[in-house]
Amino acid sequence: MKETILILHNPKAGDKDHQKNELVNAIKEAGYNAIYSSIRQKKWQKIDKAIDIILIVGGDGTVRKVASVLLKRTWLDKKLLLSLLPMGTANNVALTLGSPDNIKKLLNRLAKKNIKKVDVGAVDLGVEQNFFLESFGVGLLPKLMREMEKIKTDNLESKEDEISLALHTLLTISLSYEARQAHITIDGKKITGKYLLIEVLNICSIGPNLKLAPEADMTDGLFEVVLLEEGQRDVFIEYVKNVALGKTKKGPWKIIRGRDIQIQWDGTWIHVDDEYVQLKDKTDLLVEVRPQILDFLS
Repeated sequence: MKETILILHNPKAGDKDHQKNELVNAIKEAGYNAIYSSIRQKKWQKIDKAIDIILIVGGDGTVRKVASVLLKRTWLDKKLLLSLLPMGTANNVALTLGSPDNIKKLLNRLAKKNIKKVDVGAVDLGVEQNFFLESFGVGLLPKLMREMEKIKTDNLESKEDEISLALHTLLTISLSYEARQAHITIDGKKITGKYLLIEVLNICSIGPNLKLAPEADMTDGLFEVVLLEEGQRDVFIEYVKNVALGKTKKGPWKIIRGRDIQIQWDGTWIHVDDEYVQLKDKTDLLVEVRPQILDFLS
């Protein structure tokens, strides 16, 4: 019996029909049934019982949207295999998973059915709960997201231009961003200091391809907690300059692995993956790992 693949696509303007036909034809030629849906359509979140595999075609934001739907399913629902064809700007999830960059390679891997059981982060914000696949953090990254929201990017010709703009914006912010006091507890170990950035990562790189945690593994049941101290401002700026130039060097920050993290932060702006939020009140931020929740094609 043929397996059925649901294509969940975030199409670019003008490319939808071409990409749709190319994807559907390739999947059918490989011996699968294919159902196509754009995530810009209404009711794309309703997943038919006939579906066995989901092919996510898009960037990190699209991956998060699909994951949010699957995380609401119960243990009685069919376990679905997720595969990822990166078509976004940064594609940080795909970089960590080692996802193929074209449909032919992806279908070759799908035939082997190697699966990675991926962890998810659970965040308690005091008044609500949330999740992350990529990272949760405070400091420079939420500030960068807010600044990028103000900038018109319609005239940019490529994803490389978008990443370059984000890196240069980050450089500007980093020059004057005020470090804040924080009290952090990682699996019972207490740490205090003034930080420019605190990130709890499930993946290697975030934002404009900042490789903050090169050894991160989405399947190991651990987060990489990155702490950028106030005194590391100049070396961080130099690091961002090198990333903008295409040079990769190890960052100066401290990385601590852990499962249960508590952060008391002298600020109210946070981010969860690519979404930034302002909390009404300062509160203890609680982060826990939920191991091996989602199945991704390896």
